[in-house]
Amino acid sequence: MALEVKQLRPIAVAVAAAVAVAVAGVEKESKPRRVTSLVQGLSFRIRANFEFVLAALVGGGVVALFVALFHALSVAFLRYKRICAQRDWKRHVDLGVVQACILSTEHLQDIGRIEKRTLFVKPITEVFRNEYILQRVLATAEEAAASGNTMLVPQLSAEDKWHVLNTCTNHLSSCFAPYHVFFNEARRCDSYYKSAWYCFTLTCAQTSASGRWFITPLKPVGTEDCGMLRIRIVLMNEQELREIAAGAVEPPSFGFFNGRHESRWNVCLRFSELFMRQVRNVTGHDDIHADWGPNLCGTGTLHKKRQAASSGSGRNISAMAEPSPAPAHPDDNSLLRLHIPFPCSQAPTNATEEERREENVSKDVVLFE
Repeated sequence: MALEVKQLRPIAVAVAAAVAVAVAGVEKESKPRRVTSLVQGLSFRIRANFEFVLAALVGGGVVALFVALFHALSVAFLRYKRICAQRDWKRHVDLGVVQACILSTEHLQDIGRIEKRTLFVKPITEVFRNEYILQRVLATAEEAAASGNTMLVPQLSAEDKWHVLNTCTNHLSSCFAPYHVFFNEARRCDSYYKSAWYCFTLTCAQTSASGRWFITPLKPVGTEDCGMLRIRIVLMNEQELREIAAGAVEPPSFGFFNGRHESRWNVCLRFSELFMRQVRNVTGHDDIHADWGPNLCGTGTLHKKRQAASSGSGRNISAMAEPSPAPAHPDDNSLLRLHIPFPCSQAPTNATEEERREENVSKDVVLFE
């Protein structure tokens, strides 16, 4: 056995040497292949990375271009808005807000003034939230301003009139919300609250007459004084409108305080014409002091109104259920009544219990019956 191992040792050494030579040869042959494959892999990666980098650069450039374009358009739009705002300011145009105000003839005969008191000033988008009616109001306001027609509501359609006036009713009524609560409780306890009827409509006008001063008349605003072109909800006492329409209230013989108050008087005069036409449509005659009937303010037929007045309150709605014909004139249904409670100094002493209870009952208004 030992002899056999000695004989196999040279064979094993020779085999090992042959394997070593073979491995060395393989390594010598595969080394260029590895280098080639490495170079090919690197070139493939560089090419893939280059395409990726190129795509990223192109995509980033497009995004940057859009960002720069958006920024430029935003800057241009803001600049355009500033230019328009500056132009409107110089032209005294402010159609972005709605002003509600009360006009009064209290001092007309004494000093020739039509007093105006502001109730609120709100953004027009807050008053008219519907985009369609907002654009209709703005377009009609611009047409009214261009034509010189002060009254805005007569230029609206019958359907738009209802929505515009009803929306304004809610905003006006909210100004007197606490008084409605106190007035409602007057039926249950002693109260000095009374009520009055007011009417309102919408105007869009710009006063071009002078008459504004800084503190005193010695410091006028300017030689070319001009008021703001603005949409206004004009509120007036119903009794005052009756007196103007009847001729009981007239301009003073010595003239108006200034041109601005004359312009306000023209608004009151036009308002009284709308009021008189509405009374005529409701009552059927020209008596300016006639009652409206069952607290209505529309253009339904006189027969239906008499029927509603003679029936109970539960049948008033059914009596008015038939649709009314469309107004024949644009001035029809261009105003709305508003019931406003107010505190007085003392309760009336000569009023009966029934009259006092009737006076303290809240009333509502229907525009179209």
